[in-house]
Amino acid sequence: MADKEKDRKKATPVAKKAAPAKAVSTAKAAPTKAAPPKAAAKPAVRPAAAKAKAPAKRAVARPVTRVVRPEPQREERREREEERPEAPRPRREARPLPTAPAGHAPVIKADGSSDGSVELPAAIVSPTKRRGVLFQALLASLANARQGTSATKNRSRVAGGGAKPWRQKGTGRARQGSTRSPQWRHGGVVFGPNGRRYKQRMPAKMRHAAFAQALAAHAASGHMLVVDELRFDGEQLRAREVVDWLARVGDTGRAVLVTAETDERVGRATANLKEFDLRTPGTLRLADVLRAETVLVLRPALDALAARATVGSAE
Repeated sequence: MADKEKDRKKATPVAKKAAPAKAVSTAKAAPTKAAPPKAAAKPAVRPAAAKAKAPAKRAVARPVTRVVRPEPQREERREREEERPEAPRPRREARPLPTAPAGHAPVIKADGSSDGSVELPAAIVSPTKRRGVLFQALLASLANARQGTSATKNRSRVAGGGAKPWRQKGTGRARQGSTRSPQWRHGGVVFGPNGRRYKQRMPAKMRHAAFAQALAAHAASGHMLVVDELRFDGEQLRAREVVDWLARVGDTGRAVLVTAETDERVGRATANLKEFDLRTPGTLRLADVLRAETVLVLRPALDALAARATVGSAE
């Protein structure tokens, strides 16, 4: 009996061990039979793998665009302007300048109308004539206005070039001491400009004579006017008021107004006018007189202008 129980005990573990082997064999055999379903499931797996391999898209920051919408008031204005017929601007007929006898200049009142004439000083009417002085004075004034600040760097001022490019002998190339020599690229300039003075000096008598001849040419042609008074209404002067006043005076063209003192009110209003200049007897240049077509002089500034045109006067 004991021998039979031992045989049973020995047989039971063998049976237990054999059971998993059968299960494994059945599990291994099952996939071989179910191969077609796996082949059908492969296409469902491929897109996921393709998505994983695809590179990730980078987020690019785009500039923020601001949309400006027209305001309703602007739209209404545009519609009104489109509906409104375009009327041609009335053109003012060019009035001729007032005339005066020889040696005199017409007098302009505050409203722009002419009222008689005034005798001009002898320094303006009959200046001392000197040949070539006017042209020489003009060239000198234009030369003195030049700055002459153009400059270049020589080999000592150019940055770099401290080391010798290659050794002195044995390379077969020409000897070089610096890469900033004039024959090198990025090297210094040999005889370039390093500041220049264009100033020309003229004697005072020649300058006064040239200035007087320029004023005399305007007085002889009737393009020098004497303004009795300059008066504009309103607290804030506008450029259109000055333009209207010049139109009432006549066809002045490019004009220069000479006042006894600096008038900031008129100067601020006429700063953007291309054909109008405001000067004083001290700031009036020869180029301003030659460039202008009409010279307007206030009565208080007439004596100071004549003193500057007098030959031998001290500046």
